[in-house]
Amino acid sequence: MADTPMIRSGFMLPDYAREIATTHLGLRILRLNVSELRPENREDDVLRSLEAALRPLVRGGTARIFRMPEGDYILAFHKDQTDRVRALLVRLRFLVQDDPLADHFGDPAERNSPLLHWWRLEDDFPKLRALAVALEDEAIRRAEAMAHRDGTRAGSATVNATHAAAEADERRVTLRLGANAEASTAPGTASGPAPVGSPGGAPSSSTSPPAAGSSEEPDWRPIGATGPAAASARGRDSRETQARRPIDLDILDRLVNGVARADLANHVRRQTVCALVGNAPPQPVFSEIYVSIPELRDTIAPNVDLAANRWLFQHFTETLDRRILAWLNQGGGRPTQAGFSININVDTILSENFLRFEQVIAAGIHGTVILELRVEDVFADLEAFAFARDFIHQRGYRLCLDFLTPDTLALLDRQRLGVDLLKLFWRPDLPHHLDTPAGRTVVDRLKRGEGGRTILCRCDDAAAVTLGRSIGITMFQGRHIDDLTSIVDGPVAPDAWP
Repeated sequence: MADTPMIRSGFMLPDYAREIATTHLGLRILRLNVSELRPENREDDVLRSLEAALRPLVRGGTARIFRMPEGDYILAFHKDQTDRVRALLVRLRFLVQDDPLADHFGDPAERNSPLLHWWRLEDDFPKLRALAVALEDEAIRRAEAMAHRDGTRAGSATVNATHAAAEADERRVTLRLGANAEASTAPGTASGPAPVGSPGGAPSSSTSPPAAGSSEEPDWRPIGATGPAAASARGRDSRETQARRPIDLDILDRLVNGVARADLANHVRRQTVCALVGNAPPQPVFSEIYVSIPELRDTIAPNVDLAANRWLFQHFTETLDRRILAWLNQGGGRPTQAGFSININVDTILSENFLRFEQVIAAGIHGTVILELRVEDVFADLEAFAFARDFIHQRGYRLCLDFLTPDTLALLDRQRLGVDLLKLFWRPDLPHHLDTPAGRTVVDRLKRGEGGRTILCRCDDAAAVTLGRSIGITMFQGRHIDDLTSIVDGPVAPDAWP
């Protein structure tokens, strides 16, 4: 069986149009107009990441994908796979720097925009056929030009012009992007992955959500999710918290020294943020890398209440920031196609430690690195935050405002603050809070588009997802999402990146 690139040259589109000439009912075409993006979003490193994100659709038999000569992409799939494709589009938004067209990745299915063009082939097959004819004409023109240059007969050169153009195009892309030459021997015909033309072209997505029966809180809390109310949020026995000694300056000094010597590898965790669209299975967007503070506390200071003093705790997390950055640097700062986020303080962004981290992390993956800031840290010094925000945006990172409640979210203007994402915390009484005047303002804002920029985290049961989807949120994080994706929240080995 011949090996075939996952993403085919657009010059193979005429063959595909002939293949489905009588079987195109129910098929959809999505044209992703990458050529309309800003030049910096069409550079090789961005295209590598984009193609790596697209390839699972081909590998799973969900879609056929063609790379057009001008740089656009054609996705062909059955209408039953529309939700899977839309879930992928949510992820693609994170691969594109601040671009005026990026928000169109979150548009509803079949809404045309400068970035996305949708065709229903039962109505629009003539458009596909016209495009195929134009590609054949272009292939013949190239063949004739090459024959004239080489002094050969044009007639023989144009017989298989589209195949010759496709081979030349794929060689060029392989030389330019390297990784995009990944081949497929997926089930189907010898010419490529399983044909897209029926609902059965993709694996089943009938994963049943597990029952939300466990009331036990997880024994971790990401840095950004830890604060003065950490003990109650974790459901710990209040008597246990009262028995601990409150953190003070002397204890803080010992803790800082302890963290400097501790092996953080055993306390580093990851948890994936996923897009949930329609009936499609969860689509990983990025993974949050964080330190399990309760486990770390139990190791270096089991009898200390870290949350007793907000500002000393803040200083403690700045020490953890430096260690996490060093840990990432020691791992080589290797690129990850899925992307990752880290919890960080504003002061850490303005430090030499972050500059060293910046030197290690490859410039090409900045668009997939998200920095999560706690809302109280941002408003503690807005001038410092504004400086840090502008610096990291210039370097291509994304900003997520963490630890939000409906009340704080109602007071925020994401665009005015200049942050890319918001992280709202789920709790069982969230529906009640969203039914207040401030909450209804939040719901209206989410439904009008901000839901595409908001992550609902701590989703420990299906009720959280149900509520989030009902108010326009498309990205989720928590134990329930881990269960759906079979992602085990465990230690991250230095060479096991998200």
